[in-house]
Amino acid sequence: MIQKDHFLIKDSDVLFTSMGEDAVLLHVQRGDYYSLNRVGARLWVLADGSKSISDLAGRITQEFEISQEQAEKDIIELAEQLEKEGLVTVSETPQDDKPA
Repeated sequence: MIQKDHFLIKDSDVLFTSMGEDAVLLHVQRGDYYSLNRVGARLWVLADGSKSISDLAGRITQEFEISQEQAEKDIIELAEQLEKEGLVTVSETPQDDKPA
């Protein structure tokens, strides 16, 4: 189960493009497309593997009218969907998102 102190690690095979306020993710190897609303798109940009879900929620609350508790709940729900689709992995420790 994903917790607010976990970290999101984006799969390197996923491409991101902005479409106005929304965004599209493409899993390159599978050819699957996924859409994100503006909050999800912003979360994707912020999720660099070094910020916990709680940290991400704090950033989202600064940019959108949402409480910390609701942001954490929504991020966990989205993270579960993204993980299920193989777009992210979830880690209990921070990761460096920069290529080696």
